[in-house]
Amino acid sequence: MDQVEAAPASEPTRRYSTPKRDARAAATRARILAAAERLFLRDGYPRTTMKSIAKEARVSEKTMYLAFATKATLLRHVIQVAAQGDEAGIPLAQRPEWRALIAGPVEEVFTRFAQLNTALMTRTAAIIALGEAAAETDPELAEHRDRAHAETRANLAALAAELQRRGALSRDVSEQHAADVIYAIATDEGIFLRLTGECGWSPARYADLIAHTLTAALAPT
Repeated sequence: MDQVEAAPASEPTRRYSTPKRDARAAATRARILAAAERLFLRDGYPRTTMKSIAKEARVSEKTMYLAFATKATLLRHVIQVAAQGDEAGIPLAQRPEWRALIAGPVEEVFTRFAQLNTALMTRTAAIIALGEAAAETDPELAEHRDRAHAETRANLAALAAELQRRGALSRDVSEQHAADVIYAIATDEGIFLRLTGECGWSPARYADLIAHTLTAALAPT
């Protein structure tokens, strides 16, 4: 925790954090994030305003801007919560379910990865696709997008290194190649949305495709 210098005697008394106040603030943030996701997906990013989100979340605009300075920052947090379930900022690769994937049976690693990835896509594909499209005309969103892509690739590089260490990759497949293939195939929200939306695939069928594709491309024969 950052240190805070004592306020001069002439300044008003500082507001101290209490469990009840923290709980109210967290509930307000959660309400704003849920309202923002609903409106972004219903009305699109350009047409959704901070004012309309505040009204949907039943908070003042001042509260909105104190919690999230810009609409782009708000969308970034919406995507983060959809992907990770919270705003803790702990990378997916360090979370228990992903650590369990690495520690599990080698012969099941791509099947289990595909199942986790499919659950992730089910929660996030629509809102990520919206963010990707909006980033084409919003410089701040473009920065968030590029940073998210870099973080995803770093996580997959770490995953590929573990897969190679455990013998889950073919001898002629490098860590970088494995990371690139997983990144291209498994993190493309467009593929998920086309198959499950336009083509009517179930998430389970999508997961089977990812598992079989990665196994064929990367696993020892």
